[in-house]
Amino acid sequence: MSGKEEMDFICKGVAELSVLSFRKLEEVRRLAHHLRKVINHPMTNKSPAVLRYLRDLDEAHRHIFLKKRDGVEVEYIFTTEKKSSLQRQRFNSLPVSDVPEILRAQFSIADNAKQVHICVDCDVEIELGDDIPLMESLQKHFNLEVHLPKVKRESVDVAEPIVLPKMSRRLSAMGGGESGQHIEQLMHLMKPMERLDKTFSAKLETALIRHLADNSEASIDAAVKYYQNIYDKLCQEVSGIDFSTQTSSVAPIIMSIKDNVNQNFAADANKNYENDENDRPAKNQMKKYRYYGPIETYITTLLRTHKLLTLADDRTGKLAFFCMACEYYTLRFRYDSVLNHVFSDTHIHNLAYILQSDKNIPYAMGDTAINDLNNKFLFNFGVTRDARGPSCGLCKCSMESNDNVILHILDENHLGRLSDKLYRKMKLDSPDGQTPDEWGPRSLDWAKFLATVGKPLNNRDHVVIENFIRPSGKLANYCSCCEMTLKGPRQVLFNHIRQKKHLRNAAPHKLSLLYKNQCRPAEYYASFGNFYICTICPTYIALPSFAAIVEHFDSSIHVETVAKFINCALHPDSDDKILATNNISTSDGIHCDVCDVALGDVSSAVGHVLSDINHQNLIAEARLKANKGDIISVYMRGNHILHNEGAEFTCVDCKEVFKSIRSLLTHLVFAEHFANKPSAENVFRFYLELKHNILMLSRNKYDYYEFGKLKCGVCEQDIEENENAKRHVVSPRHRDNMGAIVCLTAASHPLH
Repeated sequence: MSGKEEMDFICKGVAELSVLSFRKLEEVRRLAHHLRKVINHPMTNKSPAVLRYLRDLDEAHRHIFLKKRDGVEVEYIFTTEKKSSLQRQRFNSLPVSDVPEILRAQFSIADNAKQVHICVDCDVEIELGDDIPLMESLQKHFNLEVHLPKVKRESVDVAEPIVLPKMSRRLSAMGGGESGQHIEQLMHLMKPMERLDKTFSAKLETALIRHLADNSEASIDAAVKYYQNIYDKLCQEVSGIDFSTQTSSVAPIIMSIKDNVNQNFAADANKNYENDENDRPAKNQMKKYRYYGPIETYITTLLRTHKLLTLADDRTGKLAFFCMACEYYTLRFRYDSVLNHVFSDTHIHNLAYILQSDKNIPYAMGDTAINDLNNKFLFNFGVTRDARGPSCGLCKCSMESNDNVILHILDENHLGRLSDKLYRKMKLDSPDGQTPDEWGPRSLDWAKFLATVGKPLNNRDHVVIENFIRPSGKLANYCSCCEMTLKGPRQVLFNHIRQKKHLRNAAPHKLSLLYKNQCRPAEYYASFGNFYICTICPTYIALPSFAAIVEHFDSSIHVETVAKFINCALHPDSDDKILATNNISTSDGIHCDVCDVALGDVSSAVGHVLSDINHQNLIAEARLKANKGDIISVYMRGNHILHNEGAEFTCVDCKEVFKSIRSLLTHLVFAEHFANKPSAENVFRFYLELKHNILMLSRNKYDYYEFGKLKCGVCEQDIEENENAKRHVVSPRHRDNMGAIVCLTAASHPLH
């Protein structure tokens, strides 16, 4: 090979190293391997000067690479000269006059070669001239629109403590990494220590005060520091995992409620899902009434009596209602839609039938009893019924139908008169004349009051938690995994979180967060979808949503578990029962039964439980095998329902059989034999998830006939030990059997 070809090879190899930012870890890994290849190449070893130069450069880069800087995102640009404070503010670089003398002495460089800096974010070459100051040319690029949206840099001047070999301006943008055999360890060392969440730290300290044998301030500090080191070790292990191949195990939120209304309630007469807080009456006049707190109490009490679940709508954050008896959902927050529903003959018949047919519900109401409740509600609003039909005693008028009654009792003039009546009654009952706070604020606008009732966007909002959204203003939210601000109403947020880009970005974040908190995603055994389990808590924690498992991280049971492990590590003689919950035996030496490894002491065992990813994975598998179940077993925290093809449901506790989801939901919420009952939100989530499962359950003729045993009707046998419903559907055995059925069906119905 000629000298010119050798020069081209080395220059090309070194030039490729220049496209690097230390914020981009995947490029650090790629280019570190490339640098090792250049250094070890036979042609590089032929020139001692070049080899020495590259090794010095690698050593300098490694020195900076390993230096920890907590919470700082840095792009390193190297220099050999002192600069003014103005230059240090923005960029560290070599002066224009510096040229790699060592390379110039070895090889001839073309006269027309460009001297440039490379912006690693934009992949743009910034040409420099001797007549233009260095900082001026760089600042010009930083001000361009193409560069401004990038992550803000914090410059770190590395000129003073480190003497670098001279390098060209082309090489001044160079980064590097370990060229030896320990590149992966260096990647972990470069990452700053990840601090514990402040809320978690405060709760952990409180728990440690209760559980530590010595709860002095020094002992608590030492205990927190001990767990911080374990947590940092776990985070380093997690950072080395490629979650891109596992993202299917972390499902996004089921859908926005608006999507579910469109998909599951299209047949209903409910067309009010487009209402938003901006939907206001044309007349913006001042109302005559102000005491509407008791009025709304009348309405919500009636809805509870009719067994409607009260929810906060995902999309708007306002009140929403779900009728289990009719599978009816409304987003209307002014109550006309939902009141029309509960007064309808169809709803009264459905509710009466379900309540009377379920002997485990302690009350049974017929059509007459429900109509009496409705009439009592109307009487509170001044409406009575006689032979001529309904009439309003407050407004001195009669009405023709139920629809007209609902419109009338929500009319502003009627509400004003009712408010005055309630006010006069309150004055008589309250001699001091004080207006109770629960009667509502001083605003006279009924629509404005109802629009504010609901759940605002906050840190406990499951949409926020499951999608890494951070409220950044009244009408703006920031997506931290996509690094973008979403301005506008809440619907803009939902449009974003349904995009493939967001789902692709959020899934690895979810998995990383689970692993860092000793939790894992899991798949239902006898149905489809995902749930989440904790690998360290003594009791089996299985939660149906990502938001629920995030709340578990800060729950008392999880924090107490961590505190007990820390106490066991620092004071081994106090109690070692907590180790047994994670399969650590101490009878004949300290040994991990699931990993089959011997551990030196109790402190090592605790570190193994809290920071070893493989141990936690094995514990998760063992707990899943011991607690096989379907959706309901997770939503009901242990209670479970057997089902046949998603069409017939059997309650294990009372042996009652249900032929519809409607009667099943009512049983789950109102039957008294359940020790634990799910929240309204969990009932609705379960309903939506079950609706999505039924088609797959019936298509494959699944029969969940005994807890932990699922029979596939297509294969006509129980699914294998290592399978669940979801995995069995895609197994070769099931596909072959399904294909055979299709062929037989086609043969028995030939085309004519």
